[in-house]
Amino acid sequence: MREIGREQLFLEMARARGLQPVGRNHVDVTLRGIATFFSGALFREEIARRPGTLQGVDPRARLLATLLFLFSVSLARSIPALLAHSALPLVAIAISRIRPKEFLGAGFLLAIIFSLLMAAPATLNIFTRGEVILPLLFRDQEWRYGPYVLPQVIGVSRQGVLTAATFLLRVLSSVAAVLWLTLSTRWVDLLRALRSFRLPPIFVQVSGMTIRYLIALLRHSEELHLGKKSRSICRRPIAAEHAWIGSRIASAWERGLHLTEETSEAMIARGFRGEARFPSGSRFGVAGWVLVVAIVFFCAAIHLI
Repeated sequence: MREIGREQLFLEMARARGLQPVGRNHVDVTLRGIATFFSGALFREEIARRPGTLQGVDPRARLLATLLFLFSVSLARSIPALLAHSALPLVAIAISRIRPKEFLGAGFLLAIIFSLLMAAPATLNIFTRGEVILPLLFRDQEWRYGPYVLPQVIGVSRQGVLTAATFLLRVLSSVAAVLWLTLSTRWVDLLRALRSFRLPPIFVQVSGMTIRYLIALLRHSEELHLGKKSRSICRRPIAAEHAWIGSRIASAWERGLHLTEETSEAMIARGFRGEARFPSGSRFGVAGWVLVVAIVFFCAAIHLI
């Protein structure tokens, strides 16, 4: 009862002085997103370590198979060919023991929503001329302004539906293949596979350092906010909060510059000469060649049939 009385007294005093207790705001939502990012990154490493059928294949073979698949998808023009291509990532996800919830949460659901929003306007006969199969709006007469024509009947056209379906199948098949590769392959193995394709060392090195720096920056931001919130009793004026955020951004920028310089000097002192070295992995064995040859034959059969 005494603790409840003290809390009530504090709230009444803060209300009388025009102060607001610290509550949940957009910064807390951002921190929750950061925590979700960290947990998701760790969870994806666990997915890559599962004893799936394709997890045991050499990462270079998985990367090469994905690139060949993306090239084949870009060449496909018909709806049946794209439907046949879309079945391949689904099979790979199933035999890699990746659950549908994990796959959708990794970004495929956002890709579906964004692709639908991008493809929806193409179904209208305003943008894609053709036979109207679903009228939506009737006008008294056709409207024309220079090269632009607004038809008398506005609706969904058959050609527009085919165009949108082609776009959706091509985009979603490509996204599904890339997500399968990133979920079934550890980040270190993926960088090693990229380097084996003779990519410039600076590209691989910058990619690896970018991911590490982003994780360090997000963790630093989370620690700063949690430290401030644990020491705050009431909310400060919005101008003071903006000034504090600006000072923390400047501090993070300065700290990032010092971290970059110190990391570079430490790497040079340990013999770094611009070539990233990764742990040696398994050899490009029979399983890798089987996967690559199977992808080549499958994609070739789709285009020839």
